[in-house]
Amino acid sequence: MSVGPCRIPQCGLVERAITPCGLITITTQFGTVHGITFWKLRCMVKDVSFEQISGSLGSLLLLWSAIEQSARAEVARANDGQLPKSAHGIAAALSAWETAVVSGKDPSLLRKMLASTLRAQLQHPLDVRNGVCHGLVGLSATHGDGAASLTWELNGKRRSVTWDELQVTFSWLSKIPHAIGMISNSPSMTLGSRMKDNHENREWWRAEYGLNLPDPTRSVSL
Repeated sequence: MSVGPCRIPQCGLVERAITPCGLITITTQFGTVHGITFWKLRCMVKDVSFEQISGSLGSLLLLWSAIEQSARAEVARANDGQLPKSAHGIAAALSAWETAVVSGKDPSLLRKMLASTLRAQLQHPLDVRNGVCHGLVGLSATHGDGAASLTWELNGKRRSVTWDELQVTFSWLSKIPHAIGMISNSPSMTLGSRMKDNHENREWWRAEYGLNLPDPTRSVSL
C-alpha cells in the first residue's frame, strides 16, 4: 500500500510506502553518488534481512544483463545486424556502442557527448558488478548500527557497497537501456528533439538520466 507522493520545499518528491519490511521513505532529489549526479532514490529501511541483501545480487545481474543486451543490439544495428566479436562482454559491448555512436551517420556534438559521458559514468557501477561477481566474500544484513552490505575482494583490495547505495545505483541503472536506445536512434533535426545541443536539453539529460554534461557555453571537443 502506498501513500501518495507530496512535494516538500528543498526536498523534492517524497513518497511513503508500507512494505513487508516496514515503512520506507523514498526521497527523490538531485545528488551525486560515486561521481554520478542524478535524481536518486534514498530508501530508509529500518532493517534489511539477509534474504533481502542476498536478493540484491539477482537485481544487480538482471540490470546489467539488460544494459548489455541494449548495447549489443545497437552495435549489431550499426553493423548490418552482425555483432562483432570485439563486442562480447559488458565492457566491450559498451565500448563498441560508444564507438558506433561517435562514428555514426548522425554524430552530433551532443550525441557524441552523451555516449561518452554515459560510458564513463557506467564504469564505477560496472566495477562494483565485476567485484561482486568475481570476488564476493561477504553478505551482511543490518546489525545494530551496521548497514546491510555486500563485500568483495579483488587484487588484494577489499571493498563493500551498502544496501542504500545499491538502491540508488539500481534506480539509475534501470534507466540506462532506454537511454542507450534514445542516444542511438533519436533524430537530431526534428522539432523538439532531445539531440539538439542547447541548455534545455543538457539540463533534461541531467535530470532524467543523471548524465553530467558540461554547460553548453563551455564546449568540449570530442
